[in-house]
Amino acid sequence: MLYRLRPKGALTWCDVPGYVVCRADDQPPPDWERLSWVPAETRAFSTDLLRIALRYGARSGSGIVLDARHTEDLGRADELRCERIAAAQSRAERGESVDEDLEWDRSERAARQAELDLAELLAVPPQPHLVAHWCRLGGCYPD
Repeated sequence: MLYRLRPKGALTWCDVPGYVVCRADDQPPPDWERLSWVPAETRAFSTDLLRIALRYGARSGSGIVLDARHTEDLGRADELRCERIAAAQSRAERGESVDEDLEWDRSERAARQAELDLAELLAVPPQPHLVAHWCRLGGCYPD
């Protein structure tokens, strides 16, 4: 799956294997605009998403195309923590007892690992040509 980020917070996606972005050095470059893009409903445009795109994406005529695999850890820590809270509330409502400390430790370890994985992605410097492209299109550089 691919995401296309455009200035003004527009995020679209298309169902094309993400590995095609890794081959963006092909000559001639792909015409990303010819793909069937639809509004993204399961992910919101965010500063961290843009930061990832500026590091791992490829230029398109109207924005930056990104392999969705690079976004797997984006927001994952919060999801894990929210799931843990919801599960604990559900168990409490049903009167079930569980070793909450053990459950919390396991879930928190996974959340912290997701944060580390995201930090590792963002530790890579942005690609100057992508930053310049984004700014030419009217986007703001978040760093």
